Amino acid sequence: MDFGIAEKTALLMSSTRGLGFGCAAALAAEGVRVVINGRNTERGLDAESKLGEKAHFVQADVSRAVERARLFKEARARLGTISILVTNIDGPPPGTFMSKSKKDWRAAFELVMLSALDLVQRCLPDMIEEGYGRIVNISSISAKEITTGTPLSNGIKPGLLGALGTRAREVGAAGVTVNSILPGPFDTDLLRRFAPHVIGRGDLPPDEAVQRYAERGPMKRLGTIEEFGALCAFLCSRQAGYITGQSIVIDGGHVPALL
Repeated sequence: MDFGIAEKTALLMSSTRGLGFGCAAALAAEGVRVVINGRNTERGLDAESKLGEKAHFVQADVSRAVERARLFKEARARLGTISILVTNIDGPPPGTFMSKSKKDWRAAFELVMLSALDLVQRCLPDMIEEGYGRIVNISSISAKEITTGTPLSNGIKPGLLGALGTRAREVGAAGVTVNSILPGPFDTDLLRRFAPHVIGRGDLPPDEAVQRYAERGPMKRLGTIEEFGALCAFLCSRQAGYITGQSIVIDGGHVPALL
């Protein structure tokens, strides 16, 4: 299927590895010119080379407002206009509720909520003017159900879904869609960091914790970044133009919910 987005442009936050990279790879395969982002320059340049000539890496820490402004400026200078925005962050640190201070909550709010909303606000004028825009927020199933050991994500990510859902309804008539993807256990470094806390076994090595987490689901395996990227690319396609304001779970059946 031709998604009809060849030569469109995309800015992807935190996209030099993991799910963000999976989205960048899927979009680049559709002919989209992409700007990827991360904090580590060496890893970013390696990701850029893997994606090919349609990719450009910009080093920036999206938890900092001044860095987000620079990222947007450099991306727009490179791309001309931005048709697609994929918001993503590395994730606030795990732990117990009582282990988190007010400082931790403020930092997590800046990282999870404000980083995404800042770049959404910056990118929307181009999309509205073009009459075509796709905003895809990478969230997690912790926005749908409480996951153990992730109080910051549990508390803040549902709020971001609400803010983006509101924005979706304000810009739909302009040809802009806004959706979120809620991943379960995918084969990423981020999952290895969180898995011992999520399954309540901080004593386990990360790889063993990941395997136990995967086996809790009906498919008994982790998702791949290629599977995730394919969903992201579809939501950015012309065929997905009537899908907006949605939070789409992709978790191999881990969340046993009817809706």
